[in-house]
Amino acid sequence: MMKNLLFTISFTLVALFSLAQVTLNPFFATQNDVVTITFNATQGNGALTGVVPVYMHTGVILQGQNGWQNVQGNWGTADNNVLMTPMGNNVHQKTIDISQFYNLQGSDVVLQLAFVFRNAGGTVVGRAADDSDIFVDLYNTDFSGAITAPLGTQILLNIPTNFLLEAQTNTAASISLYKNDDLLATGNDIASLSASIDFTGEPLGQYWLWMEANDGTETIYDSTYVILQGAPLVQDPPNGTIDGINYLDDNTVILQIFAPFKNFVYVLGDFNNWEFHPEYFAKKTLSGDRFWVQLNNLTVGEEYRFQYSIDLVDMRVADIYSEKILDPWNDQWISSETYPNLISYPNGLTTQIVSVLQTAQQPYDWQVTNFQRPPKERLIVYELLVRDFTEQHSFQSLIDTLGYLERLGVNAIQLMPVQEFEGNESWGYNPMFYFAIDKYYGTKDDLKKFIDECHSRGIAVILDVVFNHSFGQNPQVRMYSQNGAAGPVTAQSPYFNIVATHPFNVGYDYNHNSLATQAFMKRNMHFLVEEFKFDGFRFDLSKGFTQNNTLGNVGAWSAYDQNRINHWTRIKNEISEVDPSAYLILEHFAANNEETVLANNGFLLWGNMNHEFNEATMGYTSNLNWANYQARGWNQPNLVSYAESHDEERLMYKNIQFGSQSNPNHNTRQIPVALSRMEASAAMNIPLLGPKMIWQFGELGYDYSINHCPDGTVNEDCRTANKPIRWDYYYHAERQRLYKVYSAINKLKRDYPAFGSTDYNYDVAGFGKRLIIEHTTMDVVIIANFSVNPISMVPGFTHPGTWYDYFAGESIIENNLSNPFLLQPGEYRIYTDVELETPDLSLGIEEAAFGGGVLINAYPNPFYDFTQVSYSIESAQKLQVRVLDMQGRTLDMLYNGIQTPGNHMLHWAGTDQSGAKLANGIYLIQFVSDSGSAVSKIMLQR
Repeated sequence: MMKNLLFTISFTLVALFSLAQVTLNPFFATQNDVVTITFNATQGNGALTGVVPVYMHTGVILQGQNGWQNVQGNWGTADNNVLMTPMGNNVHQKTIDISQFYNLQGSDVVLQLAFVFRNAGGTVVGRAADDSDIFVDLYNTDFSGAITAPLGTQILLNIPTNFLLEAQTNTAASISLYKNDDLLATGNDIASLSASIDFTGEPLGQYWLWMEANDGTETIYDSTYVILQGAPLVQDPPNGTIDGINYLDDNTVILQIFAPFKNFVYVLGDFNNWEFHPEYFAKKTLSGDRFWVQLNNLTVGEEYRFQYSIDLVDMRVADIYSEKILDPWNDQWISSETYPNLISYPNGLTTQIVSVLQTAQQPYDWQVTNFQRPPKERLIVYELLVRDFTEQHSFQSLIDTLGYLERLGVNAIQLMPVQEFEGNESWGYNPMFYFAIDKYYGTKDDLKKFIDECHSRGIAVILDVVFNHSFGQNPQVRMYSQNGAAGPVTAQSPYFNIVATHPFNVGYDYNHNSLATQAFMKRNMHFLVEEFKFDGFRFDLSKGFTQNNTLGNVGAWSAYDQNRINHWTRIKNEISEVDPSAYLILEHFAANNEETVLANNGFLLWGNMNHEFNEATMGYTSNLNWANYQARGWNQPNLVSYAESHDEERLMYKNIQFGSQSNPNHNTRQIPVALSRMEASAAMNIPLLGPKMIWQFGELGYDYSINHCPDGTVNEDCRTANKPIRWDYYYHAERQRLYKVYSAINKLKRDYPAFGSTDYNYDVAGFGKRLIIEHTTMDVVIIANFSVNPISMVPGFTHPGTWYDYFAGESIIENNLSNPFLLQPGEYRIYTDVELETPDLSLGIEEAAFGGGVLINAYPNPFYDFTQVSYSIESAQKLQVRVLDMQGRTLDMLYNGIQTPGNHMLHWAGTDQSGAKLANGIYLIQFVSDSGSAVSKIMLQR
């Protein structure tokens, strides 16, 4: 609506059609007025239809402030302050003095009142039709006027003979009403004027309705559009057009949307100023289930924002195939460092998520085009959540950690979901857009660069994908939800089951019997492989692909399901069309006879051994045998056994909280003891034939609960909350040793053929556990004592003769194969009959005295991508930390200022002050402070 503005075309975009959901009386209310608020519960999302009583939840939008202010109403309570009076016919009212009700201050300028409505408990919420908040304009005390009928742009499917055009002003004035350039009515000294328009015989198209009013001093205008609309033109697009964004050339795009059961579609966006216009009225395909529009004369390389508006409801959806979307609620919290030059959301022009298209995008220049994937039976997978792995939570910061992961010896990284999910700080299992990468982690090219860099280091990248379910911002959900808002989907949905078919479902349950769902998933899998070069996928909740209704019966859900097997066989075949060697990992946890079929068909399956491994590390009875694919009767070593995952409690946390204390000299709740037992756990899992998985920071003994809360408490409600990021753990001696033990064990599995042998014995039922491997190149015997007391056990050497202790670097000659070995509690040994290089378990940190005997150190040293320099300051003082060459010349300044007391860490990437990479060689890290100075040598070796 116009508010004392010069002549401008305007239209309301929130309330597009039919009756107003919320009105104020007086119409031209100011913030100083007493007003009656009327809420029609049948409008908008209609959620409160038939509900009595209704409560407001309301605030104000203030000039110069973002978001709701001065909010009134205590959510979930029967708060009389916001209780509305039922007037009958689903209409509710409340009269308030705006200034007093919202506790306004003298300097406050109110632009809008903001509303949602609820039942007493807050479990049912009335919102706008698109499930957004409701906003109603206020006016100032100056001369104001507006068109009050129709409210907003109207699309007329039938030709009306008496269409009402009405305007009002807040004081007597001369008012004139127009249709295009035709004067319809005029009057003097009046506050309202109406005209009836007969559209009989008028051609289809857009009509501009506007008012002019003058109070003798000032002239104001307001305007809106109506569109006389016929049926869509039925015509197929050019051959080869697919759903989504089709780039024909640098100036031309076709947008196509799959929308069965829908009547018509408009495209709104930057290219038409977000206006409904016949030129952007979509054509309908001959099949009747798709709509398309061609956009011409686009500017080369310019980003355009757009949405689809569907039928006579205020349903606006982004394109599900978008590779970039804008989120009005969450994008504001994404830093420019993570996502530079992010185009802004079109605030005030639309609501809900919008898509972005851009012609002439520059393709990513892949550096590695011939990556050789590690054999799946040798995979050592490192699972991580970008949000909780680096403080910067970005793909770029992940690249900076690859040296650490490469030295750890992993050969695959599994990213928890990074496709656009709802919110920012999430585990990612609430997906909404599958072709777009979540901007909270960076750009799509940042992700490609990360994958490229992984491949250059021999590391595969596996993506965790979520196709069991989706959430309410997904256009596939919104298009077929009741009233176009979040709620149960209707029977017309081509994608989702009305009711989930299985227990443990969250969000909306995909119907995998639907051809539409199958085609969508296939296309997304092909896209991820071809566009990003992912090496494989971990499929979340793969058991949920059942279409047998097992609600309330977990046992029946887990039972053998041939239909589910058929779906996974089809999916594997579809992915093989573009990548026959992709790793396909299922989080299945179904009956073993079903998992056997899938494993023998080439799938990898998660093998959750968290409970048994944790019982072992805590010092209790355990049996690890189910980590062995042979014990399950599988033909192929396709079991991804793991002691920790994102879904499981952390071993070290339970060790410290619940470990055995029966032997005071080996108390598993003490951190050094618990860490030593984690070494034994790794020795009994990683070398076993088949792919293995490590959860992030498990190699450092991460000891925060999965339910750790930001305030330090432990509560199940914090399961998916942000967790502390403890890179400093590497500088704790016992934890660094654990890292190096992991690295050494990973090297065995990755580099030596013996660890691919199927000829082995996994004897792991008692406290004393053994893995005995026989192979033509080398025999291996691994023993471990998981008791909290010493035990004697026969190692099980495969032959008499010389055996080499891998970690001790010592040899023994054993001719008595029945000879028992005494193992101390938590002790383990790895023997080979071929002498191997002894792993270096030293700290590898060069230390130097610094001010009062405090030590500084740098690790890694030598380094080739980055090193971290740690030091301690006892009191606040001026400090300079420089990088010098061997001639004493300053190359870089790492710190220059007043340093606070405590432990600190600096990062150096082997560059000078300009960011240029330095040549290999020895450099000096110089510390100069009020209390002393020190120099530490460090070697750069790329």
